[in-house]
Amino acid sequence: MRVVNRVLAAVLALALLVGGVLVAVEIVVAAFGLDPWIVPHDRWYRSTLGHPWDDDASRWVFIGLVLAGLSLLALQIVRRRPRTLPLSTGGAPADLGRRSMERSLVRAATSVDGVSGAKVRVSPERADVVATTTRRQAEEVRPRLAEAVERRVRALGLAREPQVKVQISGRNGAGSGDG
Repeated sequence: MRVVNRVLAAVLALALLVGGVLVAVEIVVAAFGLDPWIVPHDRWYRSTLGHPWDDDASRWVFIGLVLAGLSLLALQIVRRRPRTLPLSTGGAPADLGRRSMERSLVRAATSVDGVSGAKVRVSPERADVVATTTRRQAEEVRPRLAEAVERRVRALGLAREPQVKVQISGRNGAGSGDG
């Protein structure tokens, strides 16, 4: 989502820059008494005189502009998962990348005997681990998996440790709840 925001901001900034330069050029051209160069502002002006504010075309343009503005505003207001999590250090502030932490927890989970794969999503409040096991009894892996992941979370030295939630699915596809 951050990439989308950056691209939209760059496109919007470029459009505003180009529009501003065009307006400046047209003002200079009009000051010399010449016909419009690029932007036909005289034709636009005459066209607006013939269209009242309550015209359907005007309404649709206004509605489109309001929706575009609200969309841009919503993109900025939407809360995203943080890219980093703060570490508890004695001196200078330091952060740990969320994706690095997720990869570290995946390695901790897959190092447990009986775990064949794992996926992890981390937020400041929770670390959700979804693991698959080759064992017939998936529940026998849960305590060791939870302990390994919690041990890794403690070792990372986060300022606030997220709560670890473990979900395991066995060979037969049956899943088990949070732990």
